[in-house]
Amino acid sequence: MPPMERGLFDGGHSIGEDDLRRLEVENSAEAVDEALRRFDWGGQAACCTVLQLAPDNRSIASGQFAVRGQLSKEDYKWEASKIWGTAEQGLLLTLQLPGGGGFNFSEGGMCSDYMDMQQIEHCVTTTGRGGQLVLQQNYKEKGVGAFCLRMACHIQRASARNGVTVGYTILLYPGTSEEVLNISEWAKSPSWPGLKVAEGEMPLLPTPSSLWKCPTLPLLQTGSPWDANRTTPAMEEIREKIAWIMATSEPGEHCKTRKTLMGRWERYTNSPDDFVPKRSPLTWPKPSHTRNQGRRPPITFTPVC
Repeated sequence: MPPMERGLFDGGHSIGEDDLRRLEVENSAEAVDEALRRFDWGGQAACCTVLQLAPDNRSIASGQFAVRGQLSKEDYKWEASKIWGTAEQGLLLTLQLPGGGGFNFSEGGMCSDYMDMQQIEHCVTTTGRGGQLVLQQNYKEKGVGAFCLRMACHIQRASARNGVTVGYTILLYPGTSEEVLNISEWAKSPSWPGLKVAEGEMPLLPTPSSLWKCPTLPLLQTGSPWDANRTTPAMEEIREKIAWIMATSEPGEHCKTRKTLMGRWERYTNSPDDFVPKRSPLTWPKPSHTRNQGRRPPITFTPVC
């Protein structure tokens, strides 16, 4: 797991004021989109870090990874029998990926929560000519079970010229999220295997207009409005929180067939020590300071009136 280029972490100590003025967000997905548009985001698939500040804005209460934008307009199709061993032959599952904002990253890292089928636009049809829709109340008698999706993200590549690119894999798991999580203690790991639905890349945004020892900017969910409290946490604390989030980079592991998937699940359940998380192509370096070296105090700035 090679580290990212150190040159990406050069520059001045603080976020430039022009950038800082555009980073404030409210507690809503729409506010995140609005903030990204201030940095010329066009609605394509992208990811970012969002830091929630304390009520006085002087420290960070929590931080989260977020994905926004359109992932794909394509319909993804699976033979039902390749997902559920009980499914009748001649049935087809069709699903459409939710937008990036449909995936919730509540654990703070770069792997989303499991998303149950009720939150996903999908249908089951027969595969014959003019395929017939199978009603959901008939799924059980047709051997069609539950499924869930999850998005696992990792740092794919990075350069001073093009910024940070994050790769993602969207995996499908037979069963509800609760059932999958109950299979093994490792089921929370981003590397817990599933069936691959889609994969792709997206930029880590926003990109700073001037270097500040970090190749990205965090969106800041202020505890009190900046027009009343013109304070931010110490820059070292902000960089440290971003590094903590990005250090969770871990690719998802996918299997090509249900048989292989069930075999992996059984193996890792019976022999947990056999499970080895996948390595990220690149790793985000830890901040150069340490807690016992002390930090600069919170800073104030002048917002645009």
